[in-house]
Amino acid sequence: MASRTTLLTLARALGVSRTTVSNAYSRPQKLSPELRERILATARELGYEGPSAVASSLRTGRTDAVGVLFTDDLGYAFSDPVSTLFLAGVAGEVQGAGYALSVVSSPRGSGRCALSKAMLDGLIVYSVDDDAPGLAIARARGFPVVLVDQGPEPGVAAVNVTDRDGAAAAVAHLAGLGHTALAAVAVAAGPSSCGFVDAGATSRNHVVRERLAGWRSACVAAGISPPVTVSAPVNTREHGRHAARLLTAARTRMTGIVCLSDELALGVIAALTSQGIDVPGDVSVVGFDDSPLATLAPPNLSTVRQPVRDKGAAAARLLLSRLSGAAAGDPLVLPTELVIRDTTAVPPRSPARKRAR
Repeated sequence: MASRTTLLTLARALGVSRTTVSNAYSRPQKLSPELRERILATARELGYEGPSAVASSLRTGRTDAVGVLFTDDLGYAFSDPVSTLFLAGVAGEVQGAGYALSVVSSPRGSGRCALSKAMLDGLIVYSVDDDAPGLAIARARGFPVVLVDQGPEPGVAAVNVTDRDGAAAAVAHLAGLGHTALAAVAVAAGPSSCGFVDAGATSRNHVVRERLAGWRSACVAAGISPPVTVSAPVNTREHGRHAARLLTAARTRMTGIVCLSDELALGVIAALTSQGIDVPGDVSVVGFDDSPLATLAPPNLSTVRQPVRDKGAAAARLLLSRLSGAAAGDPLVLPTELVIRDTTAVPPRSPARKRAR
């Protein structure tokens, strides 16, 4: 069996030092273009594939790779429209700086996380639960971290949006139209499948806590009861459909529904429509995110817009700054904006609707 070509055998074949061959791959500016091309040509002839990335990282302490940690599984990370927008924002920044990007999952309830073995220079922690195994591993490994959609921690770079204000704006909009009986669909602490939770339900996730708090504070300000809340285990359209079926089966008194995300909201609308319930004629629905799917088909979704791609790009820039030695600085908070479209209207049997008829 032919022996494997190594950096040393290549150097001997060329009559140069190992350092010279290594420079051809890692520090080409130290060589003349002619010498570098001769080294690379000989490497191709001998089947040399280049220096070992593992050995290089051991020598330099760098991997030239950064990661994004999700609570949800990898399939969700690459299929959810909001997650993909966020990753696009991150990727656009890190690839321009010469870094590879790894996506790491810390799924709920699994107790496992590949982060313990991942070779990374730094990490973006994206909306993971407080008790996610990956979060503890990230803290223990000690590499630079940027928190996104997480509760702030002293001395740690962070990017958030005004989740509480955005959620409150959704309820205030419905209350301003005359809605007094609301429901909510969230991913709160509760059953492992869709189910009702009490008015004080909370969550292990920062974003969910903030949006629940925003809905409730706006109800107090409007003088109406807090929303009847259904918790879904995962932020998907199918769970939105299931939540809506639970609400209608229980004959919940509601003329408006606020949802943790557009995906849940679109599922809610599909289920209501399939039961002959008109949106917004009978029930108004508000989402959160303003994902690309919010206006893909009628009725276009009223929602709370957050700058998802910009959030990813900002997180990546903060991480690159941390990798260059900069201090964490104050948390960055990006704005949200209520976008009113076709899924909200005055409630049925209200004076305004009667006048309109």
